[in-house]
Formats: sequence, C-alpha cells, structure tokens
Amino acid sequence: MSAVPASSAELRVLTGAREIAARGKAIGLPLIATCADISSARPVTFRDGTPVGALFQFARDAHEYWLQGDLALQNAIVTITRWTAEPFYYDHGVIGGWQQMRIAPELLQKGTGTNLSICASIVAPIHLAGGVIGAVVWATDQHTLNVRAVFEEHAADLHIMALRFISACNATAHGEPSIRFYRFTRREIQCLKLAAAGKTDEEIGTILSLAIPTVRFHLKKAGEKLGENGRLRTVQHAAALGFVSTRL
Repeated sequence: MSAVPASSAELRVLTGAREIAARGKAIGLPLIATCADISSARPVTFRDGTPVGALFQFARDAHEYWLQGDLALQNAIVTITRWTAEPFYYDHGVIGGWQQMRIAPELLQKGTGTNLSICASIVAPIHLAGGVIGAVVWATDQHTLNVRAVFEEHAADLHIMALRFISACNATAHGEPSIRFYRFTRREIQCLKLAAAGKTDEEIGTILSLAIPTVRFHLKKAGEKLGENGRLRTVQHAAALGFVSTRL
C-alpha cells in the first residue's frame, strides 16, 4: 500500500488479513482466497487502489481462474455459499460440514471437474445485513492433510475470523453501516409482507379488507421511511433488513 493514511476499516482489513494468513499456515491451509461480495464483479480495494485480494497468496495455477468475470455464476464453492451460512470443507471432491448438506449431483460434479491444484479447503461463508454474501477460503495443494479433522477443530474460530474480515471489507467499500430505527405501523408491515410474497395491490386490498388506494398509501409511507421510491425498491430494502421475507 502507498503512504495514504489507512481508515479504521482498512486497518481492520489489514489486521484481519494477517490473522487469516497466519492461521492458515498454522493449520496447513496457507492458500487464501477471499471475496467480500459475490454479487459484485469489482474487488474491494484500499483507497490507493490496491485490491484486498492482493494481500493473500493463492495457488499459482488459479490466478486467471479467479479473474473470470462469471466466476460467481459458475463456481461450485461460490454457489454453495449462497445457500449456507455455516462453514464447510472440500476434500478431493467431497464436500461436508457441521450438518448433512443436500447438494445437487450436477453441482458436486462441477466441484470435482475443476482442473486446479487445490486438494482441500475450508470455506467460511459470510452473510451480512442487507443481503451481502462474502467468503474466506483456506486451501492447500498438498494431498496429505486431513482437512476433515482440521475442520472439526478450527471451523468455528475460522468462521468468526472471516466474519470480522468480510465486515471490515464491506465497511471499506461502502462505509460503516448507519444503524437506525424504523417505526413502521402494523398496516405498513402487513402490506409489505404481502407485497414481498408477490401479491398485487388489489390482492392485498382483498386480503386486508382495504381499498387499493389505501394499500398504495401504506406502501408509499413505508418507502418514505426507508428512503426508497417505488414498490420494488421498498420491498427489496424491507426484505434486506429482515422486516419481511420473500419466501412464500
């Protein structure tokens, strides 16, 4: 990094990176890959332009692989991070975790079909408020490591380490979160929940015995409180903060 003074978030990233690298070497998983937000093709950088990923060493034959623009859409490990917030391990094509993982056969096949030198890894998915998903991967190109035993002993600590690091990366990219209280009415939440479930204004009115203009009024007021314009943006923001669920 250059002489540009680091922000508090950047200092947390640097400290976290050193801890992650040191722990990886100590447990036999020295090759590190990180992603702060799998929905974004742009890597997190420090203010001087240095990519956060440059702080780590990963397998040489994977350099171009990790630069693929559609990696987040094609990679099996990234796909699994979308579905679980618990750490898991990869061991010569076998994927496991604290609980039994129901993984589609075609996804398992994709995970074993990558021609890279990585033999085993532990992955810590991180799901942050607002729908942000990141991950830290500790890996090795050595065939002799019993990664399952390492997982059982260290997965919980690695997950906390990854949480702190990805949170710091997110703050570096977007600033520290501004935590505030939203005072919604019961009707506003009811309308938001039904809108998130895919109901139209007319259907919401029928379910709640409200006139359509009244439904729109409640959704508009909810949007104003969230600082959003439009029905879709309002529902997305409310869902990201956990006020409603998009699950039917």
